[in-house]
Amino acid sequence: MIRLLSLTVAAFAIGISEFVLVGLLPTIAAETGVNVGTAGLLVTFYALAITVLSPVLTSWLSRYDSRWALVALMIAFAAGNVLVATAGGFTGLLLGRILAGAAHGTVFALGAPAAAALVPKDKAARAISLMFLGLTGAMVIGVPLGTIIGTAVGWRTTFLIVAALGAIAAFAIAALIPSTRTGESVSLREQLSLLRDRPIAMTYLVTGLGFGATFAVFTYLEPLLTGDAGYTATGVTLALFLFGGATVIGNLAGGALADRLGTTRVIRIALIGLIVSFIGVLATSSSTVGIAIVIAVWGVFAFLISPPVQTHAVALASGRGPGAEKAASGLNVAAFNAGIALASWAGGVIVESAGVTRTPWAALALSILALVASFGINRAFAAARSARVEA
Repeated sequence: MIRLLSLTVAAFAIGISEFVLVGLLPTIAAETGVNVGTAGLLVTFYALAITVLSPVLTSWLSRYDSRWALVALMIAFAAGNVLVATAGGFTGLLLGRILAGAAHGTVFALGAPAAAALVPKDKAARAISLMFLGLTGAMVIGVPLGTIIGTAVGWRTTFLIVAALGAIAAFAIAALIPSTRTGESVSLREQLSLLRDRPIAMTYLVTGLGFGATFAVFTYLEPLLTGDAGYTATGVTLALFLFGGATVIGNLAGGALADRLGTTRVIRIALIGLIVSFIGVLATSSSTVGIAIVIAVWGVFAFLISPPVQTHAVALASGRGPGAEKAASGLNVAAFNAGIALASWAGGVIVESAGVTRTPWAALALSILALVASFGINRAFAAARSARVEA
């Protein structure tokens, strides 16, 4: 169990790095001389690095010893955050975010099988969940604390602390994780071949649009709350605690409900809940209490969608040969981050053209498109199943 904690620390550091910008974006924008919408590109480029570079790195590194591949990735992650903390201009910040993002997705792709290899097969799921507990902990504790530190002593200090956590994780992995391989390696071509399967491709579309929709608003939550709603810096931190706690509930409920009701039904429930939540943000953007209630509900539905889309993608890929399920899972992570990149960019455009209170309109559009696409998944899945039966 102690060995697994090294991977939990890695996931914790990665989670803070990805989401802590939410509470620090206006401060970073002011110091680097860019507007808030442009500063949002720090979220967009981080997510794009995960989407584009992680599959390539996963394909390349999966042939090597997982222990040392993970150490190298965490060192690269730490270096990226040091670059963010010390950059003299906005370009340096972007380069640091790209380096950290490239390591992010690959750590999860290689770390999950490495975690499973540490325990008996019947405890593999529990081992992987312990690693991902670090990511959940980052949402609940790390991001709000990072915001407090960044507000009190400067945002650069927050990223130096994240870099230090990444370095600690690298040393812990080197000391505690035994030499092992990740199992079946999958080439980049084999990974991309899954996209030619219509049911799987439609699932990734729902993943990107549905999960990403949240980040059209969440990326710019700090200026939204400090505007008409009248939140102070302390109030924003409390709102982040509230959202983080709600995401934990949503994530746990998503897995349980998917087992009971089926993945597609839970995906639609989550998307309908998101649509209602974004309408709620529009209606309560000037109400201190009202928007807090909406944030709690929104956080539940934002992460309710994660387990069913992941499960659905892996189920569709099963039976397609060795490593297909791992490739499908990795591509779904890429789809998550492609959606984050699209939504954060769209939100930034709206912030600069119409104001931060209009960002929920972009989120609404994306979640409605995802809901429509979810019905395509159902029909495509049924058609594919029928074709397999006939064959």
